[in-house]
Amino acid sequence: MAVAMTRVSNIFISKWLPHFRPALRFGWLEAAFLLLTAAALGLRLWELDGRAMHYDEAIHLHFSWKLARGMEYIHSPWMHGPFQIELVALFIRFLGDTDFVARLCYPLFGTALVALPYFLREHIGKAGAVIASVMLTLSPTLLYFSRFGRNDILMAFWVTFLFILMWRYVHESKNRYLYIAAAILALMFATKETSYIVTLVFGALLFLLALPDLAPWALGRVRLSQLAGAAGFLLLLLTLTLPQWVALAGLVQSALGLTLVSPVGVSQGLVGAPEWSAPWVAFPVYDAPWLFHVIVGALLAVILWLANPLGDVRSEGPLSSPVSNILPKVSGVVAPAASAGAVIMLLFRPWSSASFGAATLAADILIAIALAGFAGVVVVSARCGSRRSTLVLLLPAVAAVVYLLCFTGLVDVEAVARTMLPSGLPVGAGSNAVPVSLLVAAGLLAGGLTVSIYVGVRWLGKSWLVCAAIFYGIWATLYTTMFSNFAGLFSGAWQGMGYWIAQQDFARGNQPWYYYFVGLSVYELLPVMFGLVAFVYFLRKGDVTGLAFSFWAGVNLLGYTVASEKMPWLLVNITLPFILLSGMFLGELVEEVRWRRVFRRGRVALLFLPPLIVVTAVYLLHSYVNGDGGLSLAHWGLLFAVAAAALAAAWLTRLARSSTGLSLAAMGLAGLLLAFGTVAALRATYTYDDSNVEILVYAQGSSDLPRTFEELDRQVFEDGRGDGDPVLVDYDMWYPFQWYVRHHHDDGLLQFRCFKAEGEDGWNGSCDPVSEEQASRALLLKVNHGGNDVESKVENTRDGPFRDLLWFPESYRRPHENRQEEGSQWGVRGLPSTRQLSADFTYFREVAASRESWADGINYLVFRDLEADWFISEYYSFLP
Repeated sequence: MAVAMTRVSNIFISKWLPHFRPALRFGWLEAAFLLLTAAALGLRLWELDGRAMHYDEAIHLHFSWKLARGMEYIHSPWMHGPFQIELVALFIRFLGDTDFVARLCYPLFGTALVALPYFLREHIGKAGAVIASVMLTLSPTLLYFSRFGRNDILMAFWVTFLFILMWRYVHESKNRYLYIAAAILALMFATKETSYIVTLVFGALLFLLALPDLAPWALGRVRLSQLAGAAGFLLLLLTLTLPQWVALAGLVQSALGLTLVSPVGVSQGLVGAPEWSAPWVAFPVYDAPWLFHVIVGALLAVILWLANPLGDVRSEGPLSSPVSNILPKVSGVVAPAASAGAVIMLLFRPWSSASFGAATLAADILIAIALAGFAGVVVVSARCGSRRSTLVLLLPAVAAVVYLLCFTGLVDVEAVARTMLPSGLPVGAGSNAVPVSLLVAAGLLAGGLTVSIYVGVRWLGKSWLVCAAIFYGIWATLYTTMFSNFAGLFSGAWQGMGYWIAQQDFARGNQPWYYYFVGLSVYELLPVMFGLVAFVYFLRKGDVTGLAFSFWAGVNLLGYTVASEKMPWLLVNITLPFILLSGMFLGELVEEVRWRRVFRRGRVALLFLPPLIVVTAVYLLHSYVNGDGGLSLAHWGLLFAVAAAALAAAWLTRLARSSTGLSLAAMGLAGLLLAFGTVAALRATYTYDDSNVEILVYAQGSSDLPRTFEELDRQVFEDGRGDGDPVLVDYDMWYPFQWYVRHHHDDGLLQFRCFKAEGEDGWNGSCDPVSEEQASRALLLKVNHGGNDVESKVENTRDGPFRDLLWFPESYRRPHENRQEEGSQWGVRGLPSTRQLSADFTYFREVAASRESWADGINYLVFRDLEADWFISEYYSFLP
């Protein structure tokens, strides 16, 4: 044992430690990143519990809280991946369930994101890495959503990490990057379905980079196993994620006459899942007698003996004998038989079904493991290579499952379906029948998995198996919640894509195609404006890394623009590549300038003149569009001063080298935009009283909610009045108010009731206006619920109305627009029709020519001064 441990340590020191030695150096770059990371952590943790809970935050944190208390959690795609639920549950379990703790993991990921550009320093430059880190620290979008209980900031970390691994593998082709990337991919797909967009964008980028390698392979000049670099990482993405994509078949389900992806509003079943309805296939297809199975087994043994799947491996040397030379043929029969036998033990569990006791289930599992291990030992002993060995072990296992399902009646379809399918799917397998739609879905998943294994093993052999084990080990563990819910395997593999295919027609948010351009112009002017300049710069320079960032940023923006669902938190995904692109560009400008010469010759003024000119110009424009007449004499004087400053800047640029002068001017403007963005970030992030109407806000809980809870706690629960009839709260206030009253609700001191009037949207048999008995209790009631005679019934004094949820008033929309009635292009809900585009651009021209519109725009951008107030939902409070 000691010898083995010594060998392992020597291998680690010789193979892995040298790669970490550069990170042990501590210079100015490491000091800069340490300070930036500390600053980012402080900004993200400061008053983390100051803002009221958001609607979506309360959903995610509620299920995490339940899981932390030992209650069951079952993955459902409408809450995205299970990773954040399970991670937050760990924080709550060990640190408590305060607002601060419930949000704690998100600032930690947001802080870690700030440090990631350090690992790109060799490709984007040291200055570029530092500047990108500064922008990640102070970005309004990233700072705001780093303190927010949604998984978008987690995705930003995973995606950046994946890009780093991808870019390093492209340049170094070392397998260790593939192993780590497999883990990141699994965590990414277990976090949010935007993983599909990331995989598509990165895959397209890798395809373009890999064309010089893929063309010779397509022509048969190189083998698949020789592909590495961009082509290799592309193969990793394709093979590991292929089963996740097969639900795209739902896009053509009408042509198949099946419902593979149930639409929104389905009466029975789950959105995005196959419909449990006719046509059916009854199992077994043929309930074969035992002699049939014996004959099939014998035929398969003969076929395997003749085919010799493990190859003609013969023993050599003095021990060679006829017996030893026949062993490979025997192994070619025994290994597949043992693999199939392991599957048979797991499916039929003969010991446990014989009711010999609780320990027999473990015996079945141990026997299955032993058979699988024996099969593995046999193929390893045959020395036939990892590619052939994998097929010899996997194909019999898959064939055994199909055979047993079709030709034996021992498989209880309904029991298997209830175990492996989501609980919301109405499973009623009469006559042991399965709908064809579900069989097609299962077949597509199995086919995708088989193809990925075949291609992956042909490409990378046992190293791919390691990648697959890492990916599926993490993915399955998370989606099954530590193997307590096997239905998560199907919901994660099929509904992850299927649910969001169905949601495309629903178009949540119902925002115009230019929605993200509005948000970027308000919060992210620095990365977007300099990102556009950077694209031209890197295109002319031919810099592959810069063009890769440009491709990521451009295609990413296009993808989110076309997608029908548009929400403010998705700006995180759009902003991220623009920050890396513009940070790299600004870093090159910094490194190209000869700073000693600039300071010695007094050219440093170019850093300050352009921002001063822009600020003055904006002030003059603001004065002009907000004034009744023209400019005053003072304004005209300021205008001439600006013109003189512009001439001075031009003269200084000419005295310096043109490239140096332009670089200094660009850095000055970048500093101005950074300051502008920082103010926007601090204003949006640390204003908790709902006074700033921010575009980043959508269904945000109002600051009235925690105040109402504090009042309810003080007047009812702390005084002991909650010992009688429970407090009643309108069910439409469930999210996010349920987070605040979670303990009182569990203790039976508070109940949520439906008070909708009959005929109102969402009314059902459990809804009823406020009764006389209910009116005597402490009550929180949504405005317009409960009937018109509430005040005549309620004994307590009514306070309010208070704000429940807040939405930005969407003043950027074209007046009287109705996107749903105006239609879409080619049936794609997010793609605007020609009619829409014509009306939109007419509206844009009118806005650009309107002095009032310019005044409104500048007032909002600079001062957050907006005439329209929040879109709100309201409630009344009836407390003692």
